[in-house]
Amino acid sequence: MSKFIEDSQFFFTDFHKGTVNILLHIISFAVMFYGLAIKDTFLVILGLAVIDEFGHLYNYFILFKRDPKYGVRMVPYQLFYAVIGIIILLKIFNWY
Repeated sequence: MSKFIEDSQFFFTDFHKGTVNILLHIISFAVMFYGLAIKDTFLVILGLAVIDEFGHLYNYFILFKRDPKYGVRMVPYQLFYAVIGIIILLKIFNWY
């Protein structure tokens, strides 16, 4: 459990640092929230799964220079928090 908490703290702090990554996340959230508001599945997926991941890829390949501790080990956390987040947002935006 301690490893999960430690990795989660890293995921929400260092893993999301960097100007390019933050800008891509802002764009992705704008696209995703617009898609949620107008109930457009394509925009939600584009914002959540495509643009958002460009920020993570940028950090992995450019900022962290492919350091393994920043890469693949974060994928389960990305999936876990994205699924939890989108379920909550879909409920808030009355998709179900």
